[in-house]
Amino acid sequence: MRIPRLPSRSRAQGGTALPIALVMVTVMAMASIGLVRMIDSSTLLARNASFQRDAVNRNQIAIRTAIGEFEAEAGKHFAMLKNTEADALGQAGGFAYSAIALPTDSAGVPLAIKDDASFAAAFGALASTSAIASGEGMQTVYLIERLCSLQEPAADNHCAMSSTRVPDNCSRCSSVSTPRTPVFRVTARTNGPRGVEALSQALFTLPIE
Repeated sequence: MRIPRLPSRSRAQGGTALPIALVMVTVMAMASIGLVRMIDSSTLLARNASFQRDAVNRNQIAIRTAIGEFEAEAGKHFAMLKNTEADALGQAGGFAYSAIALPTDSAGVPLAIKDDASFAAAFGALASTSAIASGEGMQTVYLIERLCSLQEPAADNHCAMSSTRVPDNCSRCSSVSTPRTPVFRVTARTNGPRGVEALSQALFTLPIE
């Protein structure tokens, strides 16, 4: 009578280890694919964030440039700054200007600068001369508004007024009555690659002599 031989322990272990090894290899491969995709997504997000920061920086440069150009164009006039009472001041300087505050969205951004079509409709030829193509696919436009409701000499009843930039050597100033000037708002919008868009604003007043 023959007694059946049992399989050796080594053969049983070998037969079980192969499927486990295949499963582990598959899991590792899937994990590697997921890691590569995660790295690609992180790189894309970092690149987009870099474009966004760059757009904001370009807005800040454009705002400083716009204020400097407007100040040179408007001049340093006492108190009422009469040459800021009419729209499109600074046309020779190549930038868009409104003597009254324009309609805005809920965030306070003028509707006229929300997109290129609205900007062109509001300012015509000034829309193109107010644009700054700064390279790397970035373009910035800016708009200056006098925060008044009427195209008249600036006054408290229809303008936001301030006296924050009265110089120390103002010969016509006194401690009793300090001249006040209208407040202006500059808005800049930069568009760039991958649909990046940034909007920035600043308030300023002109110095008085």
